[in-house]
Amino acid sequence: MKTASEYTTFIDSSLREASRMAVRMQGAGHSRVKAADVNQVVTDADLALGALLTERIRGAYPRHGILEEESGASPGDDEIVWIVDPVDGSSNYAAGSPLYGIMMAVVGSGGVLAGGMALPAFNTVYLASSGGGATRNGQLIEPLPVTALDRSLVAYGLDKGPPDSMATEGRLIAAIGAACQSVRMSNSVFDTCMVADGTYGAFLHRNCRIWDVAAAVCILQECGGICTDLSGRPLELTDPFGRAEQIFEVCFASTTVHPTLMGAVAGVLGPSHAKAPTYKAGAAPS
Repeated sequence: MKTASEYTTFIDSSLREASRMAVRMQGAGHSRVKAADVNQVVTDADLALGALLTERIRGAYPRHGILEEESGASPGDDEIVWIVDPVDGSSNYAAGSPLYGIMMAVVGSGGVLAGGMALPAFNTVYLASSGGGATRNGQLIEPLPVTALDRSLVAYGLDKGPPDSMATEGRLIAAIGAACQSVRMSNSVFDTCMVADGTYGAFLHRNCRIWDVAAAVCILQECGGICTDLSGRPLELTDPFGRAEQIFEVCFASTTVHPTLMGAVAGVLGPSHAKAPTYKAGAAPS
């Protein structure tokens, strides 16, 4: 097995090459909305970056499996699996917003080994390996600040869904907004990066997939953050292929923000709610 530093070096070079391509391609090409999910926009860049990153992984680690958002699962003959989100925040990207990113993670039998998040428009790459700390453009990221929830900005990712679910989302945002300093939302990896920077105290989302989560968990845990579902339970990221269709609820937060934030969420959802909606965002209720 490769060392963590070898994985992070490879992730860094891959994300930087993909970032240059993303910047070049923004504003060109076509985009479409996925028929099964009105929240999911696919651009030519999603496909091109997915192909680039997949090719790089296959060239460097031919025995590893790959789970890429657009092309799906490519099993290997090794326990290691790469998880790739070529453009996180595709709707933002297609509209010309800089608030989008690229994510990669490598997962073994015990969980995430290393991960990276890139913000191409800001020329910034976040990297981490399990137990090895986290960096931003090569500089060690300091532990998350000790700030109470009422003095913290909190990001909330909101997707379109059935009316009853949207009503719940509204109640959650209201409860969180009443407890924190203010609510922000880009609905992309940009929000997660702001938590890693210590700019935001937390990021929550009720409709993530494993490619939205794996790299973020690695980086934020190495910054001293807490990564759970909305009942406060740890996120299980082993067996990526088996979790490709799983909907993840997530809360990424500092240690001082997380407990109070879970209290605000529990006031809306109850102390032991179902882990996630059973629908895909934008689809009709089942």
